[in-house]
Amino acid sequence: MKLLRTIALISATACIVLTGCEKKPSTVESSNPPPPPKVVDEKTALANFKTEVETVGKWIEEKQKTASDPASGMAVMGEVIAKLKAIKTDGLPADLKGAWNEMASVLSEMGEIFKAFPAKGAKPEDAMKAMGEVMPKMMAAEQKMEPIAKKLQELGTKYGLDMSKVAPGK
Repeated sequence: MKLLRTIALISATACIVLTGCEKKPSTVESSNPPPPPKVVDEKTALANFKTEVETVGKWIEEKQKTASDPASGMAVMGEVIAKLKAIKTDGLPADLKGAWNEMASVLSEMGEIFKAFPAKGAKPEDAMKAMGEVMPKMMAAEQKMEPIAKKLQELGTKYGLDMSKVAPGK
């Protein structure tokens, strides 16, 4: 009988101890914030940027070869925009980063415009209507993009980057 009481008492004590213990962050853990992200030096940032730009440029070139008609080209535009906007600019010189961010802003506008295009296989009258609504917006976006593309071409020359495939200037 004593053994049963002892087992019951041990079990009850174990339950109280186990349920009463919650993991609280120690003061050491909470006083040490996570380290800041590693800062990339300019030379490394430029090398990484160059690699990403070249990779996306080659991808765009391949997509252009396989686009059989304007509708298939329009379908890929969302992907192109996403890939260009995903290129990292951390650590780049301020002038290059600023111009790239300007381009990303206009690309975002273009992405919204492309969403208005009807899906491939839509009725011709729907496609024509959408085209009529979208063309003025596209022309305005293209007007914004021209000086940015020119600036990126100049900065590409300055930093040894080929920007012709990702920011074609006229």
